[in-house]
Amino acid sequence: MAAYLIVYETITDPSKFSLYVKSVDPVITRRGGRLVASGPPDVVEGEFPLEQALVFEWPTHQAASDFWHSEEYTEIKKLREGAAVIHAIIIGGIHLG
Repeated sequence: MAAYLIVYETITDPSKFSLYVKSVDPVITRRGGRLVASGPPDVVEGEFPLEQALVFEWPTHQAASDFWHSEEYTEIKKLREGAAVIHAIIIGGIHLG
């Protein structure tokens, strides 16, 4: 069943952050993930202190978790240090019907 990696971010150094994006995008694709939504959220209740939300779809929760905790991604994450404030969660999809 599909799972979703949801990332909330505020980019503080666009130049540095672009290096991170260039490095991480191919890894996400290679590991079975794909970006399915992104942009500034339309906050309809409560507060959302970060600028943007991204949703990545993965074939399974395990695949998303394996990506996030992989040695390869651990190294790439270093590229975004000081370039963004990030919060991330993984949630499982549901099967209706």
